[in-house]
Amino acid sequence: MGLKATVRANKAGCLDQCEHGPNVVVYPEAVWYGKVTPADVDEILQQHIQQGKPVERLQIAESCINNKECPHRKSST
Repeated sequence: MGLKATVRANKAGCLDQCEHGPNVVVYPEAVWYGKVTPADVDEILQQHIQQGKPVERLQIAESCINNKECPHRKSST
């Protein structure tokens, strides 16, 4: 896609969002994507990186990022 000078992919753990994993974060916007499959990567690259439009269906709700009260988080009790 000719994005080598623009995009850098780093391997990481679940980024403390394991309940939403596998995760992708796009900076500098800090858009978090959850439950990403290999089939979703091209859509993220084309729609978000090239066209500047986040892929809404994959976005993790802002209210869930680093929130122990996120309804997707399993109770540890």
